[in-house]
This record gives sequence, structure tokens and C-alpha cells, in this order.
Amino acid sequence: MTAHESRPGQPAPDDVTLQAAEELSVRATLAAGEFITERFGGPMEVMQKAEREGVDIVTDVDKASQKLIVEMIEERFPDHQVLGEEDPPDKEPPAQDYMWAIDPIDGTKNFVNGSTVHAVSVGLLFRGTPVAGAIWMPWPGDKKFAQVHARSGNGAWMDGERITLPAGKNGGVPEPGRLAAIPAGLRSGFEVQKPLQGNFGEIRMTGSTCYELMMVATGSMQYVLNGYSSVWDYAAGLVIIREAGGLSMVPGPEGWREMTGWSDLFAADVETSKRMRSWKGPVLSATPEMARFVSTNLVARRPGLFKRAWNSVTGK
Repeated sequence: MTAHESRPGQPAPDDVTLQAAEELSVRATLAAGEFITERFGGPMEVMQKAEREGVDIVTDVDKASQKLIVEMIEERFPDHQVLGEEDPPDKEPPAQDYMWAIDPIDGTKNFVNGSTVHAVSVGLLFRGTPVAGAIWMPWPGDKKFAQVHARSGNGAWMDGERITLPAGKNGGVPEPGRLAAIPAGLRSGFEVQKPLQGNFGEIRMTGSTCYELMMVATGSMQYVLNGYSSVWDYAAGLVIIREAGGLSMVPGPEGWREMTGWSDLFAADVETSKRMRSWKGPVLSATPEMARFVSTNLVARRPGLFKRAWNSVTGK
């Protein structure tokens, strides 16, 4: 069953809605991208979201970018739910079939410190499964940005051309000299099996999950294993990677499995909304061959460590 199909007896996403949602995600990420570019390097208000200074920050630019995106969504889809990283800590509404998950600036610390390694992500979930979305990021060239977008069953696109993850070599073994991303604490969570030892590729850590997912989709990175990221970090990236021919996987106490979203535990209630907001997990994305090779050779040191992420996608 593909992510565009539904289980027997359950509703399916509407094709007209999906097309309109993809088009909106493109417009919204572009508008937000233009806005944050205008504010980049200028004065901004930096606020703390955590007790430890500098650990979790937000700026007035993040909040204004999210407001811009939400207004565009509410104008076009007033009945849809919005899940944003910078939402106020108010009472959660019951989950809706269509839920937008947005990250107005992914890589806020980079943005604050003058790094262009940041992104804007807007994704649509249908009953917990990513079905449409776009990611924008600064990029050299005439346009000064790059943008990828996708919807279920229609492929992934960049500059009017369909994109596909490049074919792997050597049985999915990562290639030396080609970029890849892994979390700094990889070895504290995983035991690296011999076939992967010394075969990680050229490792870079960017500080932006959405940026890295877009790099994989466009072939600039051969794979990425993100650290503990949130639904809004993955919502657009998962459908883009999938439609570009890639595979995303999540670790758990029973090994690795395909990560298609959060549909198994979806219900139209407040608990689902709370679970979606609080969910965090590591996800591996690459070509199917490479994703299977890397995941086979990363064994969880403490399988229970990933139980919460596993339960949220399997229903176990």
C-alpha cells in the first residue's frame, strides 16, 4: 500500500486537494523564504524557549514567518488544522484528517549566527501520512534560493524538472568523498557493524533537518540520519524523499522499519494532536539500497531508547 492509498474502510486524500496543497506549499515556502531573506543578517529579537541559555531559541523572524504561512493556509484551507513549531502552548484541538506541519525557519541557530544553512518547510499530512509539501533554502545562483516540492503519486520536482535520487553503487555502501550526515552522538545510540565502519562517506552536520532532507532529495547528500527531530521537520521531507524514489526508515526495539508517517495511531481526538506535537525521532533517508545497507549495519545499543518513536508509527 502506497502513502496515497488508504486502508480498507478508511477515507483517502482527495486528488484536487493534494494538487492545491502542493501549489500552496510552494507559494508559502517561497513567500516565507523571501521574508526571512530580507531579515537575514539584520536586527532581530532572540528569545529562549528552554531554561538553558542558547539551547532552544526562537526569534521574532521565526514567529512572523510562521504567521505568514498560517495566514496563507487558513485563507485557502480554512477547515484544515495547522501544527507549527512556534505555536503558543495553548490547549490542543482534536486532530483533523488534513493537518499542516510547518517549520518557519529550520536551523534558527544558524540563521541567528549568520549562516545560510537554514530552510523553510511546509508539509501536509492526511490522517498522519505526509502527502504534499515543499522545502525552500538559500542557494547560490541567479535566484538565490532552491526549492523542491512533491505530492503523493506525482513525483518530486525542482525548477520544473522531475528529480530522482541517483542510483547507488557497490550494494548501497556509502561512497567516499560524497556527503552524508549523521548525528554527533551516533555511537552512543548505535553499534556500528563492520561493513559500515570506515564507510560513512564525507560527514557533515548542518544543524537543519529540512536542509539535509532536501540535500538528499537533490543528490547533494547520499544519505542522512537525522537526530531527534519533530513532525514539522519531517512532514515535507518525507513525501519529497519518497516521491524522488528514496526510502526513509525509523529505528526501534524490533529493528528498523519504513517510515511513512504517523498514520497507525491516528484518531480524530486531542490525544493525537498532542502526540503529533510531542513526537521526536531519528529518521534515516537515502536510496532504498543505501538505506537498507546503513540500517542493517546500525544496531541500537539500547533498543528501548527508540521505543517512543517506534510506537508512534507502528501502533505497538
